[in-house]
Amino acid sequence: MASATFSVAKPSLQASGKGFTDFSGLRSSSAFLPFTKKTSDDFVSVVAFQTSMGNSSGGYRKSAAEAKIKVAINGFGRIGRNFLRCWHGRKDSPLDVIAINDTGGVKQASHLLKYDSTLGIFDADVKPVGDNAISVDGKVIKVVSSRNPLDLPWKDMEVDLVIEGTGVFVDREGAGKHITAGAKKVIITAPGKGDIPTYVVGVNADAYTLMNLSSAMLLAPLTALLPSSRS
Repeated sequence: MASATFSVAKPSLQASGKGFTDFSGLRSSSAFLPFTKKTSDDFVSVVAFQTSMGNSSGGYRKSAAEAKIKVAINGFGRIGRNFLRCWHGRKDSPLDVIAINDTGGVKQASHLLKYDSTLGIFDADVKPVGDNAISVDGKVIKVVSSRNPLDLPWKDMEVDLVIEGTGVFVDREGAGKHITAGAKKVIITAPGKGDIPTYVVGVNADAYTLMNLSSAMLLAPLTALLPSSRS
């Protein structure tokens, strides 16, 4: 089975009095991202297409836009919560968040998702569902709790993509534990270590291929802008 671990750099989001850009998943916004929605959609479409190819036994039958990638978030700190907000704000997303790994419990997870000291109140109905799940506008997301990725139920849940947001598992060995546990791909949201390449949407996302293992660095978008800023 083809699998990959890689990391996508997260461009800086510009804040304003009303919040972040609409792309981030917040409903009121006036700021911008340094890349276009089309570019980001193209990158996500490539990941969706390749993941669907890996899951299909009879060939690829759906377009990338129709594919639903089963996503698990590892680490529900600020990055993990912001990812979920972003996903929730894009109704055309090919992603389906089905699980969160967080050791703080469902009450804490739902409260911190709803009330953020930087982003403000999340415009969604967020609440715990029993002891092992949270609900976001009626979408039930399973919450698991383990500090060791090898113990996570990614195989049983048929997880396609893990968003590695702990900042701990940032090398091939660490992030690769998610793949050993059953996930097909991993996106590291922090600077990766070792031979993991970096992909930045709007800078070099078109260089992404299926078998890459990559890392993140926020310097890349600024480097890409240097030639035009000198002209």
